[in-house]
Amino acid sequence: MDVLKQGLSTASPAGLRGTLAARFRARRERDRQSGVAFLITIASLSLLIALVSQFTYGTTVDSAQAANARDEVRAHYLARSAVSLSRLLIKIQLRFVEPIMQTAQKMLADQTGQDLGISLRVTDYATPILGFFAGSKVETSLLAGLIGVDTSMATGLGIPAGHMDAAVTNEDGKIDINCGGGMAPNRSQQITVFRLLMALMASPRYNWLFEQRNAEGQFIERMDLARALIDWADADEQAFAMDANASGPEDYRYDQRDDPYQAHNNRYDTVEETNLVRGMDPDYAEAFASNFTVYASNPDCKINLASVKGDCTPLIVGLVRAALFPDPNKPPADLSILDDNRLYPLASILCERSQAVGFDSLDTLVGVLSNPAGSIARDDPRYQLMQTLTGITITKAQLSQVAYVGPPRVYKVVATGESGKVKKRIIVILDSKRFLDNPVTINPEGERAAGVIQYWREE
Repeated sequence: MDVLKQGLSTASPAGLRGTLAARFRARRERDRQSGVAFLITIASLSLLIALVSQFTYGTTVDSAQAANARDEVRAHYLARSAVSLSRLLIKIQLRFVEPIMQTAQKMLADQTGQDLGISLRVTDYATPILGFFAGSKVETSLLAGLIGVDTSMATGLGIPAGHMDAAVTNEDGKIDINCGGGMAPNRSQQITVFRLLMALMASPRYNWLFEQRNAEGQFIERMDLARALIDWADADEQAFAMDANASGPEDYRYDQRDDPYQAHNNRYDTVEETNLVRGMDPDYAEAFASNFTVYASNPDCKINLASVKGDCTPLIVGLVRAALFPDPNKPPADLSILDDNRLYPLASILCERSQAVGFDSLDTLVGVLSNPAGSIARDDPRYQLMQTLTGITITKAQLSQVAYVGPPRVYKVVATGESGKVKKRIIVILDSKRFLDNPVTINPEGERAAGVIQYWREE
């Protein structure tokens, strides 16, 4: 440093300025090169970070899509498996359980001298039965332990991932609004449907529906709504009437609405189609549509009591009134059957019976209605009420005009399959007596015994 200072002190001013200028230029060149390198480094790192981020994001998305596609396929086939197992239960019910129960009922009737309401529907236990196949190994073992079965050596039970379930119900325990319709309307069948519809809507608890204006600002009568439901399903242009001579042309003016459309004039495709019928607003649909079906099960349009399940009190009330009310245009001989306070308690007892053991014969219904006091146990809170109720005089012949008891024919299966975050639902209608048009197996009878698919929808 002393030497440098000494050199600078002894140098001439001109030489000193040249030396300093040369050093400044060299340093500026070095700084310029360092800045370029820094910028190149920054740009390279930014590019690499963007590429890695894009690659990571793309990989994550692809992985999620692959997992979702896997779960879609798995949930779909789990739901289809639930449908197949449900069809197996239906086949077991029809081929084995029904004959055994009929034999047992006959034996008990011969021994006791009266019909005892015993019934077994394996389809009612679809959920726990499917648990053997749809649960984990631990769940399957626990379920098997409840009935004393060792499944440790069994194969094909349980699934490693996902879940499936199914609910099996009967459609022939409802009012078939398609009965009597189609291209060749059957008047006698339509009369039966009209009686059932009018009796279902006759309850005073529904008066508020018919005492207010609908969505179109119009009042509608019970008879008008029942007629409109029947006329939608038939192909003729004549309005339905109990008295054929009083019938006139259909004039529902569906094509003159704000959103015009044509009347179907053929059988309903789904129950939801009733929302298009004049007068069938959402309030009416909520009150009545749950008791409708569009799947033919009985050529006489009767309701199968053996298939009545769930909250069936309004349906049973309507069924009794239809049996005692042969002509809705005329008042019934016994006006007390229009009293809900008299009929609803009896119907609730019958519905509880259907939940527990089902209806084995029309005599069971007749017995409860004619003898309320003897139809309930002493420890039931409603026992005192039943002692004060007067029985309803009804015969088996009257009931047989609108109802029957027999093996279920039309089943509705709602199967679900879940895998990951994906849930699939398949809704199937199976008809155990329908002719198999296009058999896809070498055993058409076996396929038919499991129920011919009449409707299939996947959601």
